[in-house]
Amino acid sequence: MGTDMHCVVEAFNKKTENWECFGVSTADRNYILFSRIADVRNSEDEKTYIEPIDNPRGLPVDCTGPADAWCDFHQLYFSGTWLGRAELESLDKWLKDRNQGALWDRLDLSHLSYLFRMDKSWSKAAFTRYSDLRVLFFFTI
Repeated sequence: MGTDMHCVVEAFNKKTENWECFGVSTADRNYILFSRIADVRNSEDEKTYIEPIDNPRGLPVDCTGPADAWCDFHQLYFSGTWLGRAELESLDKWLKDRNQGALWDRLDLSHLSYLFRMDKSWSKAAFTRYSDLRVLFFFTI
């Protein structure tokens, strides 16, 4: 029995001033990634401990309906958190520096590359419509 990570990608629509859901996914079981995102399944040994980006901060109060439904479906989730665009870029670089692969591949969200690319550029269509991006994460056993 292990820990699974689920994620919901949301983008902020500049015109409606609301977050929109772009996809939900279950990530590869990668405890290095889990440790870095939310200190989940991290080592207690100081030699192998991975500094998390942040402690779990809970899910945003303004998360989308699909995110709420995804969490309701997995009622026993723990360590809900989210990362914004800058944190996602930092995490992607951190993973690549450790030969862990690209973040989008790890989260099985490569189909969203038209919306957001880790080279800090938005696609033309996405740039005119969206001003921000975040990924919500939560964990289940």
